[in-house]
Amino acid sequence: MQENYESAIAYYEQAFKIQNPDALTAYKAAGVYSLGSIANKAFHYLQIALDSGWTEADWLAFDPYFDYLRKRAPDKWKAIEQKARTKERQFAKTLQLPFLRIEINLMTLRDQQLRYKRVQTNDDSLLSLIDQQITQSDFNNLNRTKEIIQQYGWLKISQIGKDGQNNLWLIVQHADQDVLFQQTALQAMEKLKATKELNKENYAFLYDRVQCNLNYKQLYGTQVLWANHGKASGFRPIKEEDKVDVRRKEMRLQPLQIYALTYGFNYKIPTTAQARRRDSVENVNLHLLIDSAKYFYSIKEFEKTYDYYNTASTFLGGMNSEDNLEAAILFSKIGAVDKDEKYKSIALDFLNLLYLRKNLSKAQLLAQSAFQVLYKEQRWMDIIKQLK
Repeated sequence: MQENYESAIAYYEQAFKIQNPDALTAYKAAGVYSLGSIANKAFHYLQIALDSGWTEADWLAFDPYFDYLRKRAPDKWKAIEQKARTKERQFAKTLQLPFLRIEINLMTLRDQQLRYKRVQTNDDSLLSLIDQQITQSDFNNLNRTKEIIQQYGWLKISQIGKDGQNNLWLIVQHADQDVLFQQTALQAMEKLKATKELNKENYAFLYDRVQCNLNYKQLYGTQVLWANHGKASGFRPIKEEDKVDVRRKEMRLQPLQIYALTYGFNYKIPTTAQARRRDSVENVNLHLLIDSAKYFYSIKEFEKTYDYYNTASTFLGGMNSEDNLEAAILFSKIGAVDKDEKYKSIALDFLNLLYLRKNLSKAQLLAQSAFQVLYKEQRWMDIIKQLK
């Protein structure tokens, strides 16, 4: 956003003509206008953010997007900071666990401070140190988050506020290296889904994140595709895409057309016929890839088998659990006769996905003789250890 604030401003203005911003969107817009050195608009949207419920005074004080406002109008900026801190103190008095809110908010703030420090650093030796600090910070934050959820379940808005809950969610949302924990957190959130104690937007984002991490299609359209130049280019595949706005409304999410504008691209929901036709084409292409992979396996052209199956595995919502198990068996058989490690590796990729999907048992694995070639692999031992 820092590099493309001009286009971001245009898309925000386009979006605000359709729908007024909430606190978070107004805050983000204020940051973009500050980057564009448009002080009056930046202060305008900051006021909207504060009046709409923005409560993270510490984050506001740090946010580098507002450096221009701090220098351009220090008195006005000081008044904004004071207003934010007054509102936050008043807000904290209404919470049941304000100390946990402070701890969680500081975890994410320190994390972002480290990442900003990294962006601003050109010294290679210092970069290495900062990277170590980021790795350690991520490790500590994730472990502490696990402890919190184990002790309290998913913390309620009345306990830590919407901002505290947002920051707790943010740590989980970015824990893609631990999909099982993401699923645990999602289950904890589901217990509050029918109440007013859960930010349903966060639930939708995490649900989609988990679905994509399990190689399924997303449901709410929260996950975007990123191009090589760092810009969003569209949405990752969505299940029954023609109905996505109905589901988004249930989760209090803005229409997908407006959400797309905040990422800098235009979008139009397909008709039912268009969505079904697209699904049909994807299904045909998927099975062509799988059939081609099996054919090349039959004539022992293992490289092409690998390429076709590898491409098929990128189709979100494509290969079902039976397809993944069949592929794992096939590549294990190849791994027994071809010493290229990639064949055993991709077999373990398919098995690990089944493990994360909770569609795998130890008995099922041990009954398949083809998997014996994997027995000495660390990833195999890790999967077996976790299964009942």
